[in-house]
Amino acid sequence: MYAVQVLFRIISEKKLSVDELIKESRVNSEVFISENLSLFDIDQDFFCKLIMVTKENCLKIDEIISNNLSDNWKVNRLDPVIICILQLGIAELLYLTDIPPKVVLNEYIEISKAFFQKNEVAFVNGLLNSVANAKNL
Repeated sequence: MYAVQVLFRIISEKKLSVDELIKESRVNSEVFISENLSLFDIDQDFFCKLIMVTKENCLKIDEIISNNLSDNWKVNRLDPVIICILQLGIAELLYLTDIPPKVVLNEYIEISKAFFQKNEVAFVNGLLNSVANAKNL
């Protein structure tokens, strides 16, 4: 969930660089993500790798999202948090392949539940499943 928040900040606060936000997450590791989880508890190396690979492949990932939308929908019409969730999920599915796809899908469905209602969660689930199936993951 913290990766979604950081990616959202990268998109919305254009003055902050990826490196600055990653450094901030390392320095402020006592920050609580939720009631039971602090940044101290996350795998910093994986977190950094996920953010970097997502940003490095953002154009390709957005193209994949766009290709999986209905003809009358464009990526820029999606909620920015949904875009972040999809970008991170697709990055994990395509570029960080040591985690089983079913685990990745479940993780991003649970993350989307923290932010959205049933329709949006179903949308995230459908699009990520479509990407996973297209890659034969």
